Amino acid sequence: MSKNQLKRPRRNNTVTKHQLNWLWGHSSVFDTLTAGRWRVYELYVTEQIAMQNAERFAVAKENGTEIHIADEAKLTELSGARDHQGIVARVSKYPYLTMDQFPELIKRTGDSEKSLLPLVVVADRIQDPLQFAALLRCCDAAGVSAMVIGEHCQAQVTTQIARASLGAVNHFPIVQCGDLPVAAAQIKELGCSLVAIDSASETSLGEAKLDVPLALLLGSETLGLNPLLASLCDIQVRIPSFGNHVSLHAAVAAGVVLYETRRQQSASHDRIVPCTTTP
Repeated sequence: MSKNQLKRPRRNNTVTKHQLNWLWGHSSVFDTLTAGRWRVYELYVTEQIAMQNAERFAVAKENGTEIHIADEAKLTELSGARDHQGIVARVSKYPYLTMDQFPELIKRTGDSEKSLLPLVVVADRIQDPLQFAALLRCCDAAGVSAMVIGEHCQAQVTTQIARASLGAVNHFPIVQCGDLPVAAAQIKELGCSLVAIDSASETSLGEAKLDVPLALLLGSETLGLNPLLASLCDIQVRIPSFGNHVSLHAAVAAGVVLYETRRQQSASHDRIVPCTTTP
């Protein structure tokens, strides 16, 4: 038998491609509908789900979403999963914001009723989707003003990331840009101090002054932080380790720094002090 006979035809993974813009499950779909950030083109639901959520679907229909009644088999086919819980949505690609809109995002944080100082995360080449989803959850919990990511060598926001992050992508702006160092410089000009995590730093996290408008620059575990980004930092901090391992996963490390930042900011300010909105 020849090698050509042994060679199997390449399968076109249409299911994986098909899933890129399909979202399913009660929490994921309803959270996306409520947030209104992503455009929801179509909803496929069982008759029971349609009856239980008639008012929600009426609003969705008014907003241009098509509603279709479908059986369990159809929903499994569309989502490629059995845990669809009777509801599947076809959504647009994630609507990233641009750096041109960033000053307004910071200003909006300053007007927030939550009285939080601006806090930004700049993610540099976080390629692991699960790490990225975990980072998004940390950012949501810490009430970040915005996240900035690059266009290349970076996990992007998909419906799978939306599910893995428990809908965190719906609750704060995500900016995509082609040049992170330029973006970081712009953030600095707007009044945010730039901070990075460095296990070799002499400054421990608890010793750092973080009670100011701040941007955390976070590199991937494998590639680290871009040297150009590191050179822009006002301070680099070390997270103390009390065990055998010095480093933490990127998302865990970010969560520790974000919560310490919020602790210091809350202790130092009774009200919001927004960044400057003009360079």
